[in-house]
Amino acid sequence: MLVTITEAKARLGELSRIAADEDVVVVRHGHPSAVIIGSERYEALLDEIEDLKDRLSVHESAESDPSLRISLDKADAELGFG
Repeated sequence: MLVTITEAKARLGELSRIAADEDVVVVRHGHPSAVIIGSERYEALLDEIEDLKDRLSVHESAESDPSLRISLDKADAELGFG
């Protein structure tokens, strides 16, 4: 949903309820200036960012320390795929 900044000011309560189901893009001078998202989506995005940071950290550690690497066959076996 797109709304102007003027409209967003007048309808903030309503837009915050709408944002629970869909993102609301606030437009200023014809360009996006802000996005209103629901709190659940916000928390999910924060969790996803944290997960990605953890994965990056593991990946960087494995690159710098070869002893942390395992073969694909061993990973499959440990995860029950092999």
